[in-house]
Amino acid sequence: MSKAFAVAYIAFVGGLIAWAVDIWHLRCEGFGCTGVGIAWLAWVGLFVAGLALGLVLRMLSSLGTFLAKSTELAFWLQVATGGTLFVVWVSKNAV
Repeated sequence: MSKAFAVAYIAFVGGLIAWAVDIWHLRCEGFGCTGVGIAWLAWVGLFVAGLALGLVLRMLSSLGTFLAKSTELAFWLQVATGGTLFVVWVSKNAV
């Protein structure tokens, strides 16, 4: 069961990154870009949930060497993506 969660998590991280790229390219359409803000808010919610799952999966020893390393890589890729987007957001909103 944990192996299935690990594979799903790796796919989830790929989807999360693809969705971030997609949101990044959205154009604002009135109301002060509310739709884009809602999309980012949903992305952050899924990011945090995925990060919690990644932390749990990193602690499992039953994954096997390849899947454990792949899960570890996906986790750090997720952390790097979130950190990069946070830095970009702060730099764009700094006065």
